[in-house]
Amino acid sequence: MNTSLEQIHQVQATIDQAEEIVIAISKNPSFDAMAAALSIYLTLSSQGKRVSVVCPNPPTVEFSHLVGTDKLGNAINGASGRNLIISFPYQEGSIEKVSYNIENNAFNLVIEPRENFPRITPEMMNYSYSGGKTDLIITVGVAQLTNLDTLYSRNESLFTEKPIVNIDISSQNQQYGKINIVDSTTTTLSELVTTLLTQMDLPIDQDTATNLLAGITAGSNSFSLDSAQASTFETVAFLLRKGAKRIIVTTQESTSTSIPFTRPPVKPQGGIKPIQSQFTKQQFQQRNLPPRPKQYPQTQQQPQQPKNEQQGISSKPQNNETPPDWLKPKIYKSSTLL
Repeated sequence: MNTSLEQIHQVQATIDQAEEIVIAISKNPSFDAMAAALSIYLTLSSQGKRVSVVCPNPPTVEFSHLVGTDKLGNAINGASGRNLIISFPYQEGSIEKVSYNIENNAFNLVIEPRENFPRITPEMMNYSYSGGKTDLIITVGVAQLTNLDTLYSRNESLFTEKPIVNIDISSQNQQYGKINIVDSTTTTLSELVTTLLTQMDLPIDQDTATNLLAGITAGSNSFSLDSAQASTFETVAFLLRKGAKRIIVTTQESTSTSIPFTRPPVKPQGGIKPIQSQFTKQQFQQRNLPPRPKQYPQTQQQPQQPKNEQQGISSKPQNNETPPDWLKPKIYKSSTLL
């Protein structure tokens, strides 16, 4: 990692001073970015920090294997916010009235849709909090702040006022953070985060190690990229020693497919063609039969029998006509009563 120790100490000091930390990732993040961000979330949460991890759009199914995906939010509200926000997709003019009532010690929020508009279902609801404070923003895999979409457009003043730790491996990164941990020579974000957490002497438990290993596997396309170096495999070995579990990652970055093994043909060397068998199947079977007994010439001439008797065929004249009852079923009667 091409990051100075001074920068590492700055990140560590900034995190120590912060109580409320927001980890932000860009819209439609890669599997590697999601794994790296959730790993930071798990580590800082284990240290007693109040941390929230946010993304402009909800997670897709491919992220379900990662630990902490259920903690992902879609708005910057602060981890200690007390104001509950209930949101759902809205179409202009679709709501007739919003009211509330209290019945049997339960608060009921009533949202009445306008006629000819679809009703609102529970699956459309998103829940979040507001009113909290933010001391520090950590961006993961965000080359420029506009990639955060609504997270940035709705909170521009927050990104101006609060310190930002910018973690990325893109050579196009705009270095917008107060501290920029940007290293384009590192293969994956998860590898960069592993090194960063280790140098800050932060713990990496089994769940964090599993996320980081999955991120490295996906980000390097199962280690097939040319950028995968010796340090990449050293990081993998370190995470396995931390108890990381290997999970199947199927993403656009890494696709697991089962390919049947076929042995490649042996190429002749030195211009010599491989020997091909010239034996037929019958000759091959004959070559594997046991040796026949040796036959000796007959000393006494045997009287010749009629050809028909030698072959066990009756010498009676054959009748080529088919009996009339040939095709009828035969009924056999036993001569013994059982």
